[in-house]
Amino acid sequence: MNIVVIGQGAIGLLWYHHLVQSTDNRVSLSCSSSISSAPTYYEFTDIEQLYGRFALNVADEIAFAKADVILLCVKSYQVNAAIEALKNKIPTNAVIVFCHNGLGAFNDFSTLKHTCLALLTTHGCKIKHPFHAQHTGLGQSDLGLIYGNISNSALNEITTVFNNSLPTVTSSDAIKEKQWLKLAINCVINPITALENVDNGELLNDKFQRQIAALIHEIIAVAAFENIRFTFDDLLKKILTVAEKTARNSSSMRSDILQKRKTEVDYINGYVVAVANKMAFLVPENEKLLQQIKALEIMK
Repeated sequence: MNIVVIGQGAIGLLWYHHLVQSTDNRVSLSCSSSISSAPTYYEFTDIEQLYGRFALNVADEIAFAKADVILLCVKSYQVNAAIEALKNKIPTNAVIVFCHNGLGAFNDFSTLKHTCLALLTTHGCKIKHPFHAQHTGLGQSDLGLIYGNISNSALNEITTVFNNSLPTVTSSDAIKEKQWLKLAINCVINPITALENVDNGELLNDKFQRQIAALIHEIIAVAAFENIRFTFDDLLKKILTVAEKTARNSSSMRSDILQKRKTEVDYINGYVVAVANKMAFLVPENEKLLQQIKALEIMK
């Protein structure tokens, strides 16, 4: 399978590293436009803390022209520009796989001739320095159709390739529900840990429970507008379980703030606020976190 991974961030390098290990795959990496000259190698520290330096196969025009799968691992606010750059470079039968945080990053699917999938992953990974990624936590991934049509055999083929590279990957008929679940978890863990500058596990502290509860009630109401049903107890349990399992991890939003980078808050809490506005429904906790994070971005 010909695969082009777009994005040299933590998740992009994580998937590139594991996909390229399979001799059945022809995998290349496309870097962001901010990279004037890509190195000839990348570095990777695996889950067992084993470090290695590996040859980097940078995507060229031929790689794009022959691509079967485009794995888009960019920040939410970079998605539109990335798609625009892709339109005339890839064949119409190429499948685009979106792998980013949040919702609402790209809504103009009617302009595409391509089948689009979403890949949701709970693996932990961080950038130690440019082109050096460290796998920090094992997780699992879900893959599902978000636009267009795909046969079961084609979806199973892509799922198998991804699963053989970085297990466990499961194809899902309920990818929208899983997207909303991930969004809900991120709406709580990301902004609070970024504002408090704490690891994820700190959210188990009693002092955060009132705020977490208020956020969950708002998310449940807004999700229902998109026909996604959550119960309070179930959602609370899932959020606290993630916080516990990733107790020593730094959320992506906290990392962005610490590294003085733009965050994805507009597509996380901002998405909840945007949907709530359509409903003429108030979500003061999400609105407050959205504004606090955006203010912190300016300060940094």
